[in-house]
Amino acid sequence: MLRISAGQFKGKLLALPQQSLTRPSSDRLRQAVFNILSNHINFNDIRVLDAFAGSGAFGLEAISRGAVHVIFCEKETLVSKVLQKNISDTLKTNTNKATLHSDLFNLQSCSPVDLVFIDPPYDQSLEIKAIEHLCKYRLLASNAIVVIEQRKNSPIIAHDKFTTILFRIYGNCQVTILMLQ
Repeated sequence: MLRISAGQFKGKLLALPQQSLTRPSSDRLRQAVFNILSNHINFNDIRVLDAFAGSGAFGLEAISRGAVHVIFCEKETLVSKVLQKNISDTLKTNTNKATLHSDLFNLQSCSPVDLVFIDPPYDQSLEIKAIEHLCKYRLLASNAIVVIEQRKNSPIIAHDKFTTILFRIYGNCQVTILMLQ
């Protein structure tokens, strides 16, 4: 089980999809990422995109900390059912704070988001494709922050429209945080 670490829903347990279908980020990794982000962003009233949502832990943590709305993208049907349950169980009757979309690459319009979590399946080179998609369809607000989680020793993600704020290794994962210029 995963747990929300701070904010309104602190301590809330989240269900996990079958292990063969996802690779959930640990509570410790998420907490480290949110601690870093708190130096760069005020979570109150931001719009967030959890691009490869899985259990929805990143997006639900953002809502717990004050995000006004999160778009969760998850194309795997069985995982999406667990995600929907986590959203419903966490937000109860306030589900207007969340939108569930089937696939990031089919999302072509929405209000621009301030923060994006990109944590795709490892070794499929989806990170740059996701960033290009976000830029092509102008889904990012000015100065948007993008958090990318990859397998340790993967090629570091960089893009000419972004400044790298941070690169860190946590166990067998690496995290890159970019800001739109």
